[in-house]
Amino acid sequence: MPEASESDYDRGHAAGGIEARLAQHDKHFAEINGSIGRVAVAMEKVFLELQRLSAQRDADTATAVTTAAALKDAEQARRDRSERSWTPVARAAVVTSALVALIGVVLAIYANTR
Repeated sequence: MPEASESDYDRGHAAGGIEARLAQHDKHFAEINGSIGRVAVAMEKVFLELQRLSAQRDADTATAVTTAAALKDAEQARRDRSERSWTPVARAAVVTSALVALIGVVLAIYANTR
């Protein structure tokens, strides 16, 4: 039961003050909820960008590995061709051809001097 000295006006004034404070609290909570909503949207964007960067990094790594393997294979193929073209038989043929050419030049010079 209310105090005897408290009038209806005092009780109404106190209730109005409480009501006003509650309205301010409700407004404050609405602002907080809006801020949390904006933070959630921003976090979602950050999360999606992080996923995109992670996928791009994985793709770049795969590309680098594939490129390195292709370059290694190309270098090995170049070495194989280089080694195959100068087998001992090929080297002997080149030396023999050079000797025959040299003998031909010497004979031509000898024939002209006679």
